[in-house]
Amino acid sequence: MKRNILFVDDNPVLLEFYSTVLKSVRDSWEISTATGGEEALQLMADTTFDVVVSDLDMPGMDGVQLIREVRQRSPRTSRIILSGLQDQKRIAESLSETHQFIAKPCKPRVLKATLARIGGLDAYLNDEKLRSVVGRLESLPSFPSLYLEIMQELANEDPSIEKIAGIVVKDPGMTAKMLQIVNSASLGLARKITSPLEAVQYVGMGTVRSLALSAHIFSCFEHTELKGFSMSQLWDHAMKTSLLAQKLMTLERADNALVEDACIAAMLHDVGKLMLANNLPEQFQQAINLAAERQIPFTQAEQEVFGATHAGVGACLLGLWGLPSTIVEAVAFHHTPRMAEAKVLGPLTAVHVANALEHELHETEQHSTLDLDYLTSIGLQDRLETWRTNAEIILRSEKP
Repeated sequence: MKRNILFVDDNPVLLEFYSTVLKSVRDSWEISTATGGEEALQLMADTTFDVVVSDLDMPGMDGVQLIREVRQRSPRTSRIILSGLQDQKRIAESLSETHQFIAKPCKPRVLKATLARIGGLDAYLNDEKLRSVVGRLESLPSFPSLYLEIMQELANEDPSIEKIAGIVVKDPGMTAKMLQIVNSASLGLARKITSPLEAVQYVGMGTVRSLALSAHIFSCFEHTELKGFSMSQLWDHAMKTSLLAQKLMTLERADNALVEDACIAAMLHDVGKLMLANNLPEQFQQAINLAAERQIPFTQAEQEVFGATHAGVGACLLGLWGLPSTIVEAVAFHHTPRMAEAKVLGPLTAVHVANALEHELHETEQHSTLDLDYLTSIGLQDRLETWRTNAEIILRSEKP
C-alpha cells in the first residue's frame, strides 16, 4: 500500500527536484506538491498525508505556521522542516513543532534515508491500538536543538571538544547530569570533575549525544507526579542501564558506533513511560495499580490498560526524530527482542540485557525480564554470567 507524502516549497524547481529524486520509490510513495502553506492545507482537506515536508522560509504562511497547522489537523502525520543551516534561530523555533529537520541543500540519499526510516516505523506501529495511543498524546517532546548543534559540530572535519563543551553548558540540566555520570564510582576517577570540558573528554561523544536527548526529554516532564512513579528513580535506572549496556558492548568488542548507539538507546529506553504518564496520567496510574495488585509485569498491565506499551510509544517518538534504526529498534523491543528482525549482537541485545540485569540486581522487578530463548537464538547464552558479574561490579560501585 502506497503512503502519501506532500512537499511544500515556493520554489517550483525544488519541488521538481524532490519528485525526480523519489522516482525510484514511487511504488511506495504517492507524491504531491504545493507551492505554499494555503495550497498545502487545501490538499490536506481532501487527502490524508503520512508525511509533510515543508521549506522553512516561504512567503505568506511560513513553514513553522504550516507545520503547526498540520500538527493540529493531523497529529499522526510526520512533520519535516527543510532549511539552510544559517537560519539557526528559526530552526530552533521550528523544532518545537516538527519531528525532524533536514538541512538544505538536501542530498538525495538523506531524503531517501529519512523516508525509508519513517516507512520502517510501520514495523513498530503496525498495531492499530498503538497508533491510537500515540494519536492521543497531545504533548510530545520537541526535537532538542542542542543535539542538532552537537551533531553539526561533530560533522566538521576537525570537531572541537571545547565547542561541544560550550554547547553543553547552555543547558544546566544536561551539564548537571553529565557531571553526575562522569563522577559516578563506576568510572573510577581519582578526583571529582567539575569542569564541563573535562567531563566531555571523559564521558565520550556517545554519552554527550545521549544526554542531549535524554536530559531534554526528562526536563519536559519533570513536574509529572503519580503514586508509585518516581522521575528520579527512572533517571537513575536509565543512567545505570546505559553504563551496563556500554560495558556489555565493550566486552563483546563491538564497533564504537554500535557502542554509542547502545548508550543512547539505554538512556532513552523508558521515555515512553514519561510520555504516557504526562499525557494520560489516569490510565498510567491505573496500569501502576494493576501491576501491583495482580503482581504482573508492568508491560502486561500497560497492554491491558492501553493496548500498547511504553516501548512502542517511545520508539515512535525516536523514529520520528530520525534517530538511527538501531536505536529505535532497541527501544521498541527492549522487552521483546525476539520480535526484531536482526538476530545478531547489537544495541537491542545490550539494552535488553542491561535493563533486565539492572532491575534484577536492584530487585525492582518481581518477574525476570531476560529472554533466554532470544540469547540462545543469537548464540550468546553462555556470555550471560560474564555480563551479570560485570553488572554486579558496576552497580556495587554505584551504591552510596
